[in-house]
Amino acid sequence: MIKKFFLYLNEYFSFRNIKSSLTIFYYSLLKQNTKYPKYLLSFESEMGKYFGSKYALTFSNGTTACTSLLYALGLKKNSKIIISKLTFPSVISSILRIGAIPIYLDFDKDLQIKKNFNQNKILEAEFFLITHAYGIPQDYNIIKSIKDINQNLVLIEDISHAQGAVFNNKYVGAEGLGSFMSMQGDKAISAGEGGIVFTSSEKIYNKLIYLSHLNRKTQDLNNDSNLLSTIGFLGKGRMNPLGAITALNDLKNLKNRNKLLREKIKFIHNNLSNFENLYFPKIDNYQNMGGFHYGVPFFCNSEKLLKKLESEFKIVKYNWPILDINESFCDPEKFINLVYEDQIELSNVFDKSNDLRDQFYFFDLKQIKNSNINLIKNKIILVKKNEN
Repeated sequence: MIKKFFLYLNEYFSFRNIKSSLTIFYYSLLKQNTKYPKYLLSFESEMGKYFGSKYALTFSNGTTACTSLLYALGLKKNSKIIISKLTFPSVISSILRIGAIPIYLDFDKDLQIKKNFNQNKILEAEFFLITHAYGIPQDYNIIKSIKDINQNLVLIEDISHAQGAVFNNKYVGAEGLGSFMSMQGDKAISAGEGGIVFTSSEKIYNKLIYLSHLNRKTQDLNNDSNLLSTIGFLGKGRMNPLGAITALNDLKNLKNRNKLLREKIKFIHNNLSNFENLYFPKIDNYQNMGGFHYGVPFFCNSEKLLKKLESEFKIVKYNWPILDINESFCDPEKFINLVYEDQIELSNVFDKSNDLRDQFYFFDLKQIKNSNINLIKNKIILVKKNEN
């Protein structure tokens, strides 16, 4: 308990956190807490440099960032977009609200897209949205094989759960024509609530501004985009700038945070992987992991083993609704009709999936963050003792 207390103090009462809190107080007093003050623009620049993107644009949340990017990239009614079944629900709803058609691809126990995909469906699609889930980047070779089938696919990356992870020898987010991430409070880079889009295309960057950032100036020298930004095509999507202060603090600490979590996750894998009925996603290189969210993923089909793990660790169940089994989340017209229903019946998306997701669990990330290696080691010893 004493160790936990000091770990908590170190995590939340560090010099960096105190400094960012005082900075927020300072800018609040100066009333520099709205629109686009210099420190927000500086944060966007720092984020772009870190993630290898020419432009970075902040948003009120990850969903708004995603939606604006999809419009800017040209997703429209009846467009077909490839996504994994592990795609976050609000991303799926953003696709459907535009009127586009999601093509769901299955995944395996390594959280990678399964290779047995339907080539005809790949050829029909125009867009490909990759989700790097729970700190594990997608396998570039699988992505490349899909791109080889349809070289016209527009690649988009959701890096919300994998900030600082490596994909094709670059940080995730630099491979696609555009990428986005949430900066919600539990993310590695947190603005409290916030999101950000990365792109190296000036055209897309300008469009993102006039779609969602009222009265913000673009890079367009002929000023047409600046006139368009007074309209607010998708509403107001800008982030509260004060969130950039805590997010910059997290950005500066990201490498160290990822390093510590990689070590702990590798330790857990090495010491528990010999349990029967327990499977951890295969990691070829732990140095490629990063960001992390929700927990350390694993698959288990034994209630007895789960109870033993729960005796020492906080274990949480995969809880995203299984939207791909419901026709309203496959057909945009049915989705829109569903939105206007007085009473929505969707119980089936919270039932069993009858696939891998029924066996999908996590070691709670907060507990792992707040435990040192020795504490984790002792918990594993006790689990193994209970096994005997």
